[in-house]
Amino acid sequence: MHINCKFNLPRSSAVYYTGEQISGSFSLTISKKKALQLEALSITLFGCSTICWQEAQTLMPHVEHNDSTAVTETACLKFEGSKTHLLQSQQLLEAVILPPGCTQCCNFEFELPSALPGSCRLPLGSTSYMLQVTLHRRGKHDKCFQQRLCIRNRIEFTDLQPAKCATATLQLSLPRTVYAPGQRVAYQLAATSPATCTTRLCQSITYQSQQPSTKAKQVLTVLDESSDLKAALHLPLTAPIMSQLPGELIAIAYYLETWTSCNEPLRLPLLVGTVAPPVEIDFPAHGFVNLALCENDLQISSVNHRLPHSCSQEFNAPSVSRRGEHLKLLRRQKKQSYLRLALRYFNKNLLPAH
Repeated sequence: MHINCKFNLPRSSAVYYTGEQISGSFSLTISKKKALQLEALSITLFGCSTICWQEAQTLMPHVEHNDSTAVTETACLKFEGSKTHLLQSQQLLEAVILPPGCTQCCNFEFELPSALPGSCRLPLGSTSYMLQVTLHRRGKHDKCFQQRLCIRNRIEFTDLQPAKCATATLQLSLPRTVYAPGQRVAYQLAATSPATCTTRLCQSITYQSQQPSTKAKQVLTVLDESSDLKAALHLPLTAPIMSQLPGELIAIAYYLETWTSCNEPLRLPLLVGTVAPPVEIDFPAHGFVNLALCENDLQISSVNHRLPHSCSQEFNAPSVSRRGEHLKLLRRQKKQSYLRLALRYFNKNLLPAH
């Protein structure tokens, strides 16, 4: 029997922020062969984090076999962990028979908690959220249909105070420590004596395993670096948002550090949120924008709200007093592929001219 399930969400991008409401519907289409008898029909919203990595067991004794010349593989120990963040279920139908060729439509509504880790896919782990429709059938395995969701934390910082740290011969200063993915991190070094300096924009991801034992694995990645005393390092547009909840399996942090040949490295932590702070810059920088926000939401304080696509520019947005002008700015334009927009931008601005 062929069964088709189609999810209908008001947001085509399926992106939601924590604390928001997820509402929509789905339709089940039954083939024209025979009726479908169900004990129940339910929908579940769940989210979880999983991590996994392997390490060589160096403490295991190495036993050589005289009867074989084959190379023996090194024994590896697998570290794993999982945590369920969200599990909400609704039973929509009970003891129902769906006739052949019919289409059954059901509505659902869920409320997202305000404290949830955002969706992310990393080399050693991931945090994912999903809608799952389950058809409970008597005497048979349950049949499931899934729809992946992207859940983000609305992290918006307004404190744009400068930061600095210094030694006896070197000072590292930042105009601000709050950024959004896609922006540039400007810094300035002041040295009292000649020295070779390298400034790096670093990402730190810590994975916490649960089995076979509790162990933390930290992965450091240099996102960008420069040897100039004054420069701007690029924070990738695809960089995951920093984590704020304690005790999670995946902790994400960012910092800027300067290495010198004479002194200890200088380090300043960075805050990476989802909303670009409204500051003046001399060059365009691309920041994250949630395309799934309600089109009539007039409380959006992101400076990216003027553009209908994800390649948005950071600038000082003038205040708009009238509601009609707000709605005109927020009205969805003719939908284009985000991938096509990104490729067009890179081809126009980054690739060399022929």
